[in-house]
Amino acid sequence: MISPSTTQTEPGAPPPEDTLLIKEALDLVYGDWSRVHLPKQFRAGGAILQGCLPLLMEEVSSEDLIRQVGKEKYEQLRMLYQQSSLLNLWFGLELKQVLEALAATNIQPMLLKGADLANSLYSRPELRHFDDIDFMVHPEDLPATIAVMEELGYSYYQEYRFEAISKQRAAFVYAKKGPAGYIAFEIHTAVHSNEMGVSVVPAHLWERTRHITITDYNVYGMGLEDLLLYLCWHYRSHAFERLIWLYDIAIVLSCCGNQLDWRLVHKIARQWGLTATVYYCIQMCQQVFHICLPESAQVDTLKPPGVIRRLIARSIGDDLTQVLRRSARRERKLLQRLLVDNIFTLCLVTLRLIAPSRTHLGRLYMERSRLPVRLFWVYYFIHPFLMLKTYLKRS
Repeated sequence: MISPSTTQTEPGAPPPEDTLLIKEALDLVYGDWSRVHLPKQFRAGGAILQGCLPLLMEEVSSEDLIRQVGKEKYEQLRMLYQQSSLLNLWFGLELKQVLEALAATNIQPMLLKGADLANSLYSRPELRHFDDIDFMVHPEDLPATIAVMEELGYSYYQEYRFEAISKQRAAFVYAKKGPAGYIAFEIHTAVHSNEMGVSVVPAHLWERTRHITITDYNVYGMGLEDLLLYLCWHYRSHAFERLIWLYDIAIVLSCCGNQLDWRLVHKIARQWGLTATVYYCIQMCQQVFHICLPESAQVDTLKPPGVIRRLIARSIGDDLTQVLRRSARRERKLLQRLLVDNIFTLCLVTLRLIAPSRTHLGRLYMERSRLPVRLFWVYYFIHPFLMLKTYLKRS
C-alpha cells in the first residue's frame, strides 16, 4: 500500500507543494464560470463540477472563489460541498459494514477505481467523490456476495433494461435508499465487455493484486500497473467525460511513477490492446497537471502507428486539453474511437459502429423503446440509418 498524506487542512487553505492542482484544469473545462450550472441540492449519483468539487474547495480560498463566481454561487458551492462530504462519510460507513460482512464469510474483494484510490493515494478519502463503490469478486463467490448485500438491506438495481436477457453480464448493481438518496455498490466478476478491441483477463488481475487496508480490514486492490491501465481504460470507455477520472490517473502517476514497473506496464498495455490509450492519457496528464515521469517510463514507445496519430491530430489537434472543454463532446467521442493500437483494431471499431454487439445494441436503444426486450434485434436493421442521420446532422 502506498501511504497517503495524513495532514489535515481546512477547506481553501494553501495545498501542500506536492498536491496536484485542480483549479487550472477546471478553468479549461468551463472557461466562463458564470455559465456553470449548479443543482439546488446534491444527490447520490451526481457529479458536481465533474466530481472535482471537494478538490476545488480544498485548494481555493473562499475569497478567490467569491471573486471568480460571486457570493451567491460561492454559497451554493459551499452548501453542495458540505452535502458531498456527508455523502462520502455515508459511503465510508456503508463500505465498512460491507467489508465486515464479507470478511465474516471469508470473501476478500478487490476494490476498484475510486474506493481504492480514495483510501490509498488521496490525501484524505473525502476528497474523492463517489457515485458508487465498485469491487470485484471471483465468479464462484458471487452468490454469497449477493446474499451478504441483501442481508444488509441492498436490493438489485437493473441499471439497463437489456440486462434482463444479456448473456455478457460482468457487473451487478445493488442499492439502498438513505437520507441523501441511494447508495450503490457495483459487484464485478470481470471487466465490462466493450466494442473497442480491449481485452482484460480477470484471472491476471487477481494474480497481481496488492494489499490495502480500509477501516481496519485487509482487502485487495489492483496491482499498481493494472490500476494505471484500468483507469486509462475507464476514462476512455466513458468518452473522457469527467475530469476526476483524469485526475485519478494523474494521482497514480504522481505518487507512484517511480514505483511502477514500466516494463510490466508496457507488456500489459500490449496484451490488453491499450498502448495508444495509455500514451494519450499520459500526454493529457502531462499537459493538464504537468506530471513528470522517470526515464524508465519510455512513454514514446507506446505511441500508436503514424496513421493513427495523424488521424487523431487531424480530428482533435495537438493540444489535447481542448478535449476537456464541455462543448467538445464530438471531439471526445472521436478520440474514444481513434485510440487504437493498430489498423486492424481501427477497422474492428469502425465495424462495431455499424454493427454493434447485441449487448451494446440493447443498451443503445432498448432503454427508450416500447418493444419487448426480446425484439432488440429489430434495431440491427434501423441502426445504420440512425448512424447516418447523426453523422449528417453533425456535418
